[in-house]
Amino acid sequence: MLPLGLHDEGRETVQLTPSLRSPSEDASSHPIFEFLNPNELKRTFTAQSHGCPPDVTDTLEILPEQGKYRRLATTVAGDENFNFAKCLRDVSNRCDEQDIKWREFGVVFNDLRVVGISARSSLQSTMGSLFSPSSLLRTISAMRNPSVRDILSGFEGVVAPSEMLLVLGKPGSGCSTFLKTLANQREEYHAVEGQVSYDSFTPEDIRKHFRGDVIYCPEDDIHFPTLTVEQTISFAIKTRTPQTRLANQSRKQFNDEILDILLRIFGLQHVRKMVVGNAAIRGVSGGEK
Repeated sequence: MLPLGLHDEGRETVQLTPSLRSPSEDASSHPIFEFLNPNELKRTFTAQSHGCPPDVTDTLEILPEQGKYRRLATTVAGDENFNFAKCLRDVSNRCDEQDIKWREFGVVFNDLRVVGISARSSLQSTMGSLFSPSSLLRTISAMRNPSVRDILSGFEGVVAPSEMLLVLGKPGSGCSTFLKTLANQREEYHAVEGQVSYDSFTPEDIRKHFRGDVIYCPEDDIHFPTLTVEQTISFAIKTRTPQTRLANQSRKQFNDEILDILLRIFGLQHVRKMVVGNAAIRGVSGGEK
């Protein structure tokens, strides 16, 4: 998922065919290395990844002092059979090799109770009712003592890192409220009681320091209709580019590779340059949005 062509001083990379890609093979024993000077040459060694189709290639780095090579990065070419899960596992293994830590949270909730303000029936205001003393008193009383009701009550559970929780319920049963509460979006509710913990972090810690790591995605996304699909996704990637990247790649290289993979996963390559659009501007279809 990462770009090619990154090198370190004093190390060499060499172009080989996919048939020579075995990571267990001693690179120094192959004839192609006999005439190469590790201190003078810098080339790219690409090879087919074990978990990906033939056009998904790895960048391997030659380690002259050890006579071996290791995988640096993966890049993706166009293929309908691209296996995202296998490539993700491949990248995860390389992150472990380079001691790049994944930042992930689990969540624990116990005796969770969410209280909302009940919707009350109201009559159409008239000129007389606007300035009626009794109407003003009722408004002040409602502000001080709002009518509330329980939306959620007695919820408890654990969601470990990398796990997915499916929430099912009929409209009005509190599914969105539950997801918003776990995503730490509590402002619209009268009260949220009970214990919610994101590993060792409290909801206050998440709000102050990790707002970008715990998010809620509503059913309807609002996009800028005049931006293209490529520009929309690129902006989202740029806001989430990690500071530490595989093989010390640049931000632009990381963004370009992730953009290519996301477009391929969601089948949006053919609308890459098309504007997103809205009711007034023709753009991509509702399903593609």
